[in-house]
Amino acid sequence: MFGFRHQRMREERLEAGFLPEWRDLLTERFGFWSMLSDADRARLEVLALDIVADKHWEAAHGFELRDEIMVMIAAQAAMLILGLPDDSFRNVHTILVHPTTHVVTGPHSQVQGLVSDEPMPILGLADFNGPVLLTWDTVLDDARHPGTGHNVVFHEFAHKLDMLDGTADGTPPLADQAQFDHWVAVCTAAYDRVVAGNGGRSLREYGGVNPGEFFAVATESFFDDPAELLAEHPDLYGVLRDFYRQDPVLRVRAG
Repeated sequence: MFGFRHQRMREERLEAGFLPEWRDLLTERFGFWSMLSDADRARLEVLALDIVADKHWEAAHGFELRDEIMVMIAAQAAMLILGLPDDSFRNVHTILVHPTTHVVTGPHSQVQGLVSDEPMPILGLADFNGPVLLTWDTVLDDARHPGTGHNVVFHEFAHKLDMLDGTADGTPPLADQAQFDHWVAVCTAAYDRVVAGNGGRSLREYGGVNPGEFFAVATESFFDDPAELLAEHPDLYGVLRDFYRQDPVLRVRAG
């Protein structure tokens, strides 16, 4: 029953296509939209529409789940995979949206072997076998003000790319052994710098929590503040450019 309803809604969404009012919304509220080429905008629309139609969306605490919310989240997630296969978010099944900062209670862990039961406020969360959780006020603010190096959608969906190979270790699926070896060497050196407190402006301290968080933080910086990342960590910028098959610095400079 519920599966049939979801399939019918998916088909209706896909048949309707990317609506003109959604395009107007991105023009007004998505700071990256004006930086994209016509070809990238067209591809982003295809990818975002699939995310809107294919994923199960939930709103927490009676929050109203509007098209605006789904489109803004889907568009930002789609930015990450403009150069990757269409099914790169195949392990994302549910997207749970809270209106504002969510407080996690009960036992939780960010560092392997360390568990805390202290309440922890979070802006986003990517569960290995569960949903992507996002807070709407943060999503909207990030979309409106690119260039800070912070973006919760980029961060959490980067985790889901990292998890595609079955582990959350900061290394997403790569093309071959040579790319893997180069990735490990470059990212290990950059991660060690962050742990030592030398990440600079582009790699904040949180990236030193573990390699998975490092990849998510580096992805935020790569897309949201690429010039700073390139200036401070050119080798890291290079491996991210090769993985994502995008060069955001060129996009920013052209814009």
